[in-house]
Amino acid sequence: MSKNKITSEEADIRYSNWIATLIDLIKPTNLYLYGGRGTAKSTDVLAKRSIDIIYDMPRASFAFVSDTYVNLMTNIIPAIILGWESRQGFIENYHFVVDQEPPDHWPKPLIKTFSYKHTITTFNGCKFFLTSLDRPSANAGISVVHHFGDESKYLQEEKLNKLFPTLRGDYNLYGHSHYFMGQTFCSDMPDPAVGESDWMLRMEKKMDKQQITRIIKAAFILNEINLEIFFAIKKGEDSKKIENIKKNRQRWMERLGKIRQDSTFFYIVSSFANADILTLKYFKNLLDTLDFEEFKTAVLSMRKTLEVSSRFYGALADKHFYRDGYNYDYYDQFSLKSNLVQTSTGLRHIGHDQILEGGFDAGNMMSLVIGQEQGNNYRILKGIYTLTPEWIRELADKFITFFEPHKKKVFHLYHDRSANQYRKSGRDFATQLKHDIEFTKAGVRTGWIVQLMNIGQGNISHSDEFNLMNIMMGEKDKRLPKLLIDMFECRELKNQLEVTPVTKSAKNEIQKVKKGDKLPSSRLAMESTNFTDAFKYLMCRPKWIAITKQKAGLTFGSIGVK
Repeated sequence: MSKNKITSEEADIRYSNWIATLIDLIKPTNLYLYGGRGTAKSTDVLAKRSIDIIYDMPRASFAFVSDTYVNLMTNIIPAIILGWESRQGFIENYHFVVDQEPPDHWPKPLIKTFSYKHTITTFNGCKFFLTSLDRPSANAGISVVHHFGDESKYLQEEKLNKLFPTLRGDYNLYGHSHYFMGQTFCSDMPDPAVGESDWMLRMEKKMDKQQITRIIKAAFILNEINLEIFFAIKKGEDSKKIENIKKNRQRWMERLGKIRQDSTFFYIVSSFANADILTLKYFKNLLDTLDFEEFKTAVLSMRKTLEVSSRFYGALADKHFYRDGYNYDYYDQFSLKSNLVQTSTGLRHIGHDQILEGGFDAGNMMSLVIGQEQGNNYRILKGIYTLTPEWIRELADKFITFFEPHKKKVFHLYHDRSANQYRKSGRDFATQLKHDIEFTKAGVRTGWIVQLMNIGQGNISHSDEFNLMNIMMGEKDKRLPKLLIDMFECRELKNQLEVTPVTKSAKNEIQKVKKGDKLPSSRLAMESTNFTDAFKYLMCRPKWIAITKQKAGLTFGSIGVK
């Protein structure tokens, strides 16, 4: 190692956690990284690596990959741009432009471009396309030389494999770069029990550890040579000596470039990689609020141990979730930098001139599940929730805003029987939600008419819900509709349905395990059973429960549970 030291006046000093530094040292062709919460996967790792690739392959085309196009527009691209500007000094309108043709003096992408909408173009002619698994038609015909993806646990491997053929290009133009035909994917550790994909785990076998070791050794040597040049210039060494050192650097750059070709780096790292920034208090808070299984997954990046206990919604399957729920004729009108407004116009499978129905569960998390009966199908279209200090007024406002374009403003609200107990006093939550949907905060009519559907209805037992859901989800009776749930607009409901356990009481009665309802508010949306209760009120209507009770001889409560 060099004995010379660089002072802060002689260098631009920036913080980088050790995993980001290691990736920057290796610069593999393919990077597959599992990182715990707070490891800055988007704003640091993806942002820095994408800039390296921009510089290494000028005028090339790349693709950002996501589960949905809406997720790209609202979450992933803003995070990447934030990382570029705040962490890397890569500035909009100087280094890159969004949704517009670049300045005339900038080089143009080598692939002829007719439209710059929903693209990012850089000062050296590179172009980023947006691609998503829920919109395969938008991916047809594009040709890119590198893929970038965040939140990879949401990428279904089968659909992702259909996207990989877009990774192609001209070797004569880009073959000099070890990034050519490479991939960069990041994620936190997936939980297959709730439908998350662990496809990246299989990428570990692609990594040649000896190759990665050689890369690291060569990179350290090159770094020493760079320091040698720096100090030779600083000390005023003669130009011939400096030139000889530079020639040596060129030789090692070429060697390193060859070693990096077709390299794969797979790594799993915990949140402690960024402990200097996150501080011990951050981890203590997580340990206090997360159960240990979740702490192992979300923070320590350990694969989750699947429990043997049965799920309450045991017949729930992939067929119950649809992935084509977005109307992209609506979203295409927005640019990446515009204030994108999500409304019901962006839903593909909604009947705009039909009554809406909703299930409502009240508590420290207010949950509203909205659906429609459509022929032989029942579609769950949207999940809306608020957490304290937000309350019913805010829940109503979210509903009014999202469904503002809906033509038939009639809403049938299914709710907890507690509404029946306090209705006369006008203090029940369902009546309050009805009022807040029908009137703005200022008392102006919104045009909505809300009808409370559970007035006088008795308690819905766990056993009734369990039997109805197993018959409906198992499609055991044609008199019941087929259940279809929007996978992306009801992400929280989906997760809760998949993780809610079932048990038996001392009297051998089916019980839904509701311990998650006492979690900190930050975890309620994904881990409580609040959304499943809203779902219960919506689906467990008397006419459908009556059908299940006619199923004489069927004992759905006999499955093995803890």
